[in-house]
Order: sequence, then C-alpha cells, then structure tokens
Amino acid sequence: MLQATGLRKIFDQMLGRIFIPPTLLESTEKKVLHLSDTPTTLYPAIQQLISSLKPDVVIHTGDLADDIKLENNPHLLAYYSRSIVPLLAALENSQAEQLFIVPGNHDHVDVITQHIQKIELLPEGSQLQIGCSTFGLAHRLKKLPQQAEFHLYGHNFRQPLHEQQDAHYLNGLNHIHVILLPSNRIFKISYPWSTNHDRRMTKNLPKTI
Repeated sequence: MLQATGLRKIFDQMLGRIFIPPTLLESTEKKVLHLSDTPTTLYPAIQQLISSLKPDVVIHTGDLADDIKLENNPHLLAYYSRSIVPLLAALENSQAEQLFIVPGNHDHVDVITQHIQKIELLPEGSQLQIGCSTFGLAHRLKKLPQQAEFHLYGHNFRQPLHEQQDAHYLNGLNHIHVILLPSNRIFKISYPWSTNHDRRMTKNLPKTI
C-alpha cells in the first residue's frame, strides 16, 4: 500500500498534478490550505486540489501569476489581468468559508479587486485568528508579524535564522501546506516537478522540491 502511494505521488508530480495524502482526504478536521507564488500553469492542478480537498480556509501569500513577473514586466498588466481569472474563480467558487490573499510584489491590487467578491485582501504583517490558532501572514519573510503560531509566507526560499519556540514557519514556495485544526497537524504537499521551472526560478533551488 505504501509503495503504491509513493508511486502515485511520483506519477502525479511528473504529470503536473498535486498528490493529496489519503489520510488528509479522510480527515474530518478543519482544513487551512496555504498556497504561494503560483504560476498560471499550476491553475488546473490547484482547481483539482480545491475540489478534492474541500478546504475550510484558503490563504494565498502572493504572486498569483508568478510566471508573469508583473513587477519586472509592467507592460503585461492586461495579460496578468486575464490570466489570474481562473485562479480567482476557483477560489471564489469553492466551498471555503474564508478566503484570503496577501498580494505579493508581482501582483496588482486594483486588478485583483475587480475580480473578487468573497476573497479578502490583507496587507503583509496581518494576523488571523482561526479557531484557537494564530496565523501570521506576509508575502516576504521579513514582513511577518512577530507573534503567531503559524507563519505563512513565500517570495523566495529564505528561512528564518532564528525561529520562535512553538512557532511554525511555512514557506509556500517549498510546499503547499494544509494545517488541520484543532490538532495543529501540518501536511506538506509537494508541488509538481515543473513548478519552479514555470516560476522561472531555476538557480540555487532547495532540495525539498
């Protein structure tokens, strides 16, 4: 059984899909899904992930269309506006009770606002209370609030030099994260193998992907 599950995970990563552990699908706990720095090529896999997992809360910590690199290519604003529609629609149409986006440096707040109704935009350094757990949110590591049980961020592969005791720093570039509440159990879900290539991040990559 374990061998079959491992093979399924490898095939899914090769084929651009997101493998969800069976134990996670079977859980009846509240599910908090964390994504970050998503290239547009990943959108179909994200749509399937949301459909299968049925998260209660979704948090995206920025750079919705990371392959476009809007900050570096402002002339692609119209293309960015069209491209993010499927991702935002997948979030808006999900069964999630709460949806949050912390815009990144490659995002455009005014454009995102035009396409959302349920989703709430939050500034870097925001804190959320979900159940009995505190979540600190930012796109960049240095913008995270000081006090939180779960620190969610993205932007690059940096890790904190000194982590607070009893705090979890979860970088959304390394993995997709699902936090189960109230147990606080963390699932780290691998991105498809092509994700960093599609992000146009191919140098000095960590071995976790």
